[in-house]
Amino acid sequence: MIMLLMRISVPILLTAAAVLLVATGCRDKPAPPVLTYRMGDKVQAGPLIYTIISSEWKAQMGSGDQVQVPSKRFLLIHLSVTNGAAETISVPQLTLTDESGQSYSEASAAIDVPTLWGLIRDVKPTDTLEGYVLFDAEPKSYKLKVEGGSSSNEMALVEIPLQFEMKRSEIPSAIK
Repeated sequence: MIMLLMRISVPILLTAAAVLLVATGCRDKPAPPVLTYRMGDKVQAGPLIYTIISSEWKAQMGSGDQVQVPSKRFLLIHLSVTNGAAETISVPQLTLTDESGQSYSEASAAIDVPTLWGLIRDVKPTDTLEGYVLFDAEPKSYKLKVEGGSSSNEMALVEIPLQFEMKRSEIPSAIK
């Protein structure tokens, strides 16, 4: 009787173990970890390689009759993206996120920015797109989320530290 139970239960146990191994091996792969980079670093997200060149806070864009005032402050980010894929890729919209999790989307229009990226920005294979993106946000440090395009679920973060440009005074010095 015991031998009969062992003959029946061993194959059932082996089958159950095989089913468990196959089921756990077929799960979706977890998303790759999100890495954080500094401005100036080459940042790869899928086939796209981003470089954040500089950032500048502005109280307004344009001048005279053509002035545009933000609700908070304008953050103008100079960047480039290179397509490392074999096909044309549409560069996704970028997002700023602060420490509390508040997110800001790109501002849609700006005066006086001739190379501002628009909403549609396709990059051909091996080509590089260089220009600016604009945000309307509170002046503080942020992380810029960059993504790899529609065919990739990869993304990365780039630290955008709070820094104001100090312009040199044109007043001549009395000390020589």
